[in-house]
Amino acid sequence: MIDVIIVLAVVAVVLLAARRYLRTLRRGGCGCGCSGGDAGSHVARPTVADTNEAHYPYSADLTVEGMHCEHCLAAVETALDGIGGVWARATLPDRVRVLSKDPIDYAALAEAVESAGYRVTQG
Repeated sequence: MIDVIIVLAVVAVVLLAARRYLRTLRRGGCGCGCSGGDAGSHVARPTVADTNEAHYPYSADLTVEGMHCEHCLAAVETALDGIGGVWARATLPDRVRVLSKDPIDYAALAEAVESAGYRVTQG
């Protein structure tokens, strides 16, 4: 009897979690745990040591699908900033400005964005 109660409790928790997740997605949330575009919440965006734009002779503007909040922007920027000599700045809804000290490697940029869980749709 106790086994049946435990199984029912686990099923109830799973169903409630799935319902909440689907409701977040329907409201425009991204599933990263945020409420979808809450501009009031503060997220630590990555910092780059060299922020002198004159040191970055190459640039690219990317359109990235799936960014909905500050958490998403920080994830994409962190992934791109992990590429040596790259400084990225993302803005909602889908823009990412990439500055680079070396010629732009679009395949590497797309791979970094995809590793963060997003997709470059234009670049």
